Amino acid sequence: MLKVLRNKKLQKRIFYVLAAIIIPAFVVWGSASVINKGKTPDFAGVIFGKKVSFDEFQGALHGWRIQMKLQYGDKANEITRSFFNQAQAAWDRLILLHEAKQRKIRVKDSQIVDMIAGFPFLQRDGRFDPQVYDLFLKYSLGEQARTFEEKLRENIAMSRVFEEVTKPTVVSEDEIRREYEKQNMQTRVKYVFFPSAGYKDKIDLTDDEIKAYYDGHNEKFRVPPQVNAAYVPMEFKDDATEEQKAQAGEKIKKLAADARTKGFQEAIKNAGLKAQETGFFTFEEPIPGFGWMPQLSAVLFDLPQGATSKVVELSRGVYLFNINEKKDAYLADFNEAKEKAKDGLLSERSKELAAKNASEFAGKVKEKPSDLERIAASQGLEVKETPFFSREGYIPELGMAEALKNAAFKLSKGQTADEPIQLEQGFYVIKAIETVPVYEEKYKKEKEEFTELLLENKRNKAFGEFFEGLKQRAGLVNYIDESMLGQRR
Repeated sequence: MLKVLRNKKLQKRIFYVLAAIIIPAFVVWGSASVINKGKTPDFAGVIFGKKVSFDEFQGALHGWRIQMKLQYGDKANEITRSFFNQAQAAWDRLILLHEAKQRKIRVKDSQIVDMIAGFPFLQRDGRFDPQVYDLFLKYSLGEQARTFEEKLRENIAMSRVFEEVTKPTVVSEDEIRREYEKQNMQTRVKYVFFPSAGYKDKIDLTDDEIKAYYDGHNEKFRVPPQVNAAYVPMEFKDDATEEQKAQAGEKIKKLAADARTKGFQEAIKNAGLKAQETGFFTFEEPIPGFGWMPQLSAVLFDLPQGATSKVVELSRGVYLFNINEKKDAYLADFNEAKEKAKDGLLSERSKELAAKNASEFAGKVKEKPSDLERIAASQGLEVKETPFFSREGYIPELGMAEALKNAAFKLSKGQTADEPIQLEQGFYVIKAIETVPVYEEKYKKEKEEFTELLLENKRNKAFGEFFEGLKQRAGLVNYIDESMLGQRR
């Protein structure tokens, strides 16, 4: 019933505004209460220099959760637990509602009535049905009509802020044409690739050269802080039910409680469990056994040596971590860093050689572009062709390659670029094959819809920038931790 809302501009704007104030985050299990009012201080936080009570915060959080149900239907709880920082979303909602109040925005009852009457899932035979509305409130939302309608009032007020902020945003004819060409004009090129790392085997280095490189690049060999963590995993099977996941969660929470009183090792011994170890890793590295998880790294690096984490929930299971050992940052001596220094110098020299070879090749091809294949073959180089790509498109094997795309669209058919194009992975000598122009009839046919989308994107960007500034001005002081929200995934 809740999967789709009516496709009208007001709904779109409400959804955009609410999407703009949602920030994905890592979820930690904590207290079973929604908000711990026993926490000191006795208020949730401060915005715009004013204290926000726990009740005000909880009201904003409740409004956000209602909107999530409207937007994602039966998947709302799962999506909320998996991807969103609920505390931050509630604060962002409060900040935006404060702005609506400052602008003296008022929402009439008739606007709320119109919105509710327009929801397709509340209609029968094309007309609003009060009985369906009552059932929707009772069984789908579990809300009283007054609560739901007041949260809709807030949503409309926030959408009005969006309208006021973005009203001056317009798109010119030149901008429409330029952006349309970016997305629709296509070209393709031939290229010869000179990889930056492709010449290491042709370079010999002496120990003195490696030592000189080490001495001149000391900071490259500074080893950042490291952590070695033990952890107890309770991982879910692919077909695990919510009940089974909940049982695993209760078991790991009991283990966490025992660890706080008896210590990590004694707790897992009494539970008949075994801990695994990550081994040492830095904040910038993937966590062994888990992969790249910066939020989890932040949790672990924030704990002192010997400390046990709160229960950590990931999509594949629940975990309890203990910090076995921490190492402070230090500068590796030459003997420890020698291989890394050697590789660094090899990479530098290889890149220089790649650039030199690419420039020499480009110079030869520039004299006679039609000889590209012959010259490449004489040097044992491969000539490749791209498929058609636009200025904003992705090029297979090359990626977004902005510098290459910029150069390619300046070339005429059969022309080569004056200089090699440098991308992260190396240097490219390119030759234009053909460019497909914008077809005027197609442009005229699509212009209206394209203009609407372009304007919508420009407004969204303008509002995003405004909202970031608004959050800075709010000066949020937050006493709410995500773990206080007590919702399990």
